[in-house]
Formats: sequence, C-alpha cells, structure tokens
Amino acid sequence: MDDARLAPLARFVLSSEAATGSWAVTLALVDDRRLRTLHREFMAVDEPTDVMTFPSDPESGTAGGDIAVSVERAAAQGPDYGHSAAAEVEFLLVHGLLHLCGWDDAADGDRERMLNRQSELLAAFKAADAGRAEAVGSCSESA
Repeated sequence: MDDARLAPLARFVLSSEAATGSWAVTLALVDDRRLRTLHREFMAVDEPTDVMTFPSDPESGTAGGDIAVSVERAAAQGPDYGHSAAAEVEFLLVHGLLHLCGWDDAADGDRERMLNRQSELLAAFKAADAGRAEAVGSCSESA
C-alpha cells in the first residue's frame, strides 16, 4: 500500500467538498480486532466493520475528526469489488472523509449517492497527478 497517496487524496477530497476553515483529520490503519472493539464500544454492534468515523467536537473550533480503517477488512473485501487492498483503503478513506463533510448513508438512496460520489472523487484523483488534481464538484451537491 502506498501510504504516501493517502494524504494527497485526503486533501483532494476535502478541497472537492469545499471544506473550509481549520481542519484536522487523523487516519488509523488498524486490524479487524481493533475496529470490531471500536464498533462495539461506540455503536453497540459486536461485528467487524471496514471503516468508522469520529467527528471532532464542534466546539473545538476545528473541523474534521478521526477515521479508522481495517486493513484486514480492506484486503478481504477489495477483491470482491475488483480492486486491491490498497485501492479499498483509499475507497474507505474517502467514505470516512465524506462522513466528516456531512454526508450520510443511513437511507438506501443516500448510500447510493454517497458511493457514487466516492467513485467520482477517486476517478478524478486517479486521472490527474496526485499533486495536481483539481477539485470536482462541491459538498453543496450532497444537500
């Protein structure tokens, strides 16, 4: 996995979503066991999951939050979607970032729109050099 691609990808997504102000995002690449523990502690669901997002406290003055991605889950499910574990980690990072930007996937229609946005962002990022990728669309499209 090329960890060096993750920070430029995150910046690209936040720019594309018109994320303004002070942002801080941390990404934890963890194993299934750790993410399952977090899932149980914070969601009361004792099952593995692929990504979890923890938004910053709005009163902190800094937008963003923490994203935890299970590298094991990404390696297991990536081939199911026709791509590598590294590509799945990128997909899950974008998913987490969209949640931090206000996207919700609780309803089926919202989930489909969010997944489409993830694919659109990843395609645009991959089409350009990571350092020269230009933002596409904005978070106003999610409303």
